[in-house]
Amino acid sequence: MKTSEQWLRDWVALDASTDTVADTLTMAGLEVDALLDGGPDLDGVVVGVIQHCRPHPQADRLKLCRVDIGNATPLDIVCGAPNAREGLHVPVACVGATLPNGTRIKATEIRGEASSGMLCSASELDLSVDASGLLELADSAQPGTPLADYLGLPDRVFDIDLTPNRGDCLSMRGIARELAVAFDKPMTGPETDVVAAKGNERRAVTIEAPTRCAGYAARQVSDLDPEGVTPVWMAERLRRAGVRRINLPVDIGNYVMLELGQPMHAFDADKLVGGIRVRMAEEGEQIVTLDGENVTLSDETLVIADDDGPVAIAGMIGGLRTAVNDSTRHVVFESACFTPAAVAGQGRRYKIHTDSLHRFERGVDPALHPVALERATALLVSESGGTPGPVVHSEGNAVWPEQRKIRLSFAHVARLLGQDIDRRWIEHALEALGIGLQDNDETSLVAVPPSWRYDLQIEADLIEEIARVYGYDRLKTAAQGVSLPPVAAAAGLTVAQNADSVLRQRGYSEAITYSFVEPGLHAALTGGEEAVVLDNPISDQLVEMRRTLWASLLPSWAHNVRRQQSTVRLYERGLRFMPDDAAENGVGQRDTLAGLISGQAEPTHWDRVARPVDFFDIKADAEALFSGTSGRLTFVAARHAALHPGRSAEIYLDDTPVGWVGQLSPVFSKRYKNSELPYLFELDSSALAVEAAVRFEPLSEQPTVRRDLAVVVAEKTPVASLVGAIESVNEAAIRSIEVFDLFRGEGLETGFKSVALGLIFQDKASTLTDEGVDTIITRVVAALAEQCDARIRGE
Repeated sequence: MKTSEQWLRDWVALDASTDTVADTLTMAGLEVDALLDGGPDLDGVVVGVIQHCRPHPQADRLKLCRVDIGNATPLDIVCGAPNAREGLHVPVACVGATLPNGTRIKATEIRGEASSGMLCSASELDLSVDASGLLELADSAQPGTPLADYLGLPDRVFDIDLTPNRGDCLSMRGIARELAVAFDKPMTGPETDVVAAKGNERRAVTIEAPTRCAGYAARQVSDLDPEGVTPVWMAERLRRAGVRRINLPVDIGNYVMLELGQPMHAFDADKLVGGIRVRMAEEGEQIVTLDGENVTLSDETLVIADDDGPVAIAGMIGGLRTAVNDSTRHVVFESACFTPAAVAGQGRRYKIHTDSLHRFERGVDPALHPVALERATALLVSESGGTPGPVVHSEGNAVWPEQRKIRLSFAHVARLLGQDIDRRWIEHALEALGIGLQDNDETSLVAVPPSWRYDLQIEADLIEEIARVYGYDRLKTAAQGVSLPPVAAAAGLTVAQNADSVLRQRGYSEAITYSFVEPGLHAALTGGEEAVVLDNPISDQLVEMRRTLWASLLPSWAHNVRRQQSTVRLYERGLRFMPDDAAENGVGQRDTLAGLISGQAEPTHWDRVARPVDFFDIKADAEALFSGTSGRLTFVAARHAALHPGRSAEIYLDDTPVGWVGQLSPVFSKRYKNSELPYLFELDSSALAVEAAVRFEPLSEQPTVRRDLAVVVAEKTPVASLVGAIESVNEAAIRSIEVFDLFRGEGLETGFKSVALGLIFQDKASTLTDEGVDTIITRVVAALAEQCDARIRGE
């Protein structure tokens, strides 16, 4: 929001310097990003009046003008502007002046006629892009007045960056209100008296979508003066706010929007057919917008229509068919209150962003549109005459169906801000912000937020307002004490809290991505499972809530690979979402940890051969995350829509599935061409919690015994099944099981393999004997034969 300092001081009489005003706005939450110059240096440019104007005898397109600039002797100036005429008040660049574009004005001779100066257009003065003719000044402009003084220059412009919740400050009125509160000064605004109707021309207004339009007011002003143009003072305020001048009715609508915060629109009354209807568009209905774009409308879009179809997309942009131009003589002004929900997402849907939409998305004061209509009518009549008709007003559902009330406890204010603030000061500050007060007592009060403050909903919002007005820099700082009750040793310890550290130590970098994903990739990763679709996506690509974090990690990986970063290790902790009728709002969510690796397994080094990452690298990373958890971790070969057949496994903790690990499926090769597909894992974060306290166990002083077994099993038998069979013997003396060899080939039947297992035995209290170990081995062999159909190799 660009705000003229001079215009702002017209609302609030301030003695403070420009820098102080800027600092005050920033501390009030309206961050001033920059202080800009309000206009160019116009030294040597004054107001002049063309006294005589005749054709140049040697050039058809030039005119000889005698110009009064307040001196005893008028100036003779040659001018080629088409609108040069007697009686016109114009800017005159005197001899010796330097224009903003660097042109230095000299006395010269043009086609045999002397010229002592230059009559200027707005473009030549860097006040506009309009170079079609001379800048026409008001007849009240006194000859000889420096143009900078006449235009109110120099001026400074505050470039204010507003947070989305402060839509009420997208106007001079809103910003002035904040300054008035901060400096404890009165605020004055423009007169908004009711303009009496002098004609009978009216347009019927019907609201067919009352939940989306709280109110709609329209008024026709007929018989406008064809000579009426936007006054310079208004054009200058628009320019300093960054708004382009178009024509008088449109400029007045933009001016009222900047002044009061109410977006408006002007229709050419001669082009409107019948009455005005505020309705939902029909699917496939079309409108050509003011910028010439042919837009096909959705049935979720609110439009303004006449008997021939849509004439505007509500709260966003008007249609070209009813656009006001320089030949318009009868205007219909509209002023409405569309709810934020009615326009939310429509700009992204149609790739249109306007100042009007920017305000309606954030919430426009529902009580403002009748006031703004009167203000616009008064300005139009004063600048272009015309006959105003009666105001036609229709109401939909109220934005605030009942009076909003928030109870504010003074004790809560002190607790949240860390200090006591005088209650009388609190009441004064809240009332200055337009907040009504009821039911005051010694401990609390009831606050009624004003209609323009959509963001005030709960007590904490009011306390934030108190802190903001009081001044964050005035709040005292103090060390706070916290009482920590004793807890049992290791209670609440979770591996999930350490997962970040584990993965970082293994070379991973954390990724933080959107929870919104692209539907095509998402469907391929989930096998087409139903997803949660966003009603208001931030882009055309990010329209679904992710069911898997892989849908977020893979684009990040691809982004790095395209930039020659082939070795990538990423992880992310976040939520994934799925439709769930039993959940609140029909959306279930699960805390998840996911990772991805690609490229080399180890950094390049001269003494070893580089190798790419494989399944066992990602499997080891996943296993490391479960270090210290109770329960038996197993990896079971299984198919997953996103993973490579034969290189994927489902992860179980005891008998509960907790995640997946594997390589990305070859079906993604076309999507990620010329890239080695990465390996991934995804785990439920809840599975990483330690269920029991960690306790110290002393090391045994007894020697260990190792026995090796080579067993022959069918090729399809997983080695994990062999380990599980041995563990099922439930022998405390077996301390660990190692798989140290795998053999296929000569001496074995087709379809079989030999697996060599090393068993480490140790007793806590006594030395093991050969007989005792042999007894255990016998039980182990029996379990392998029974559960895995395994036999000892060589038997």
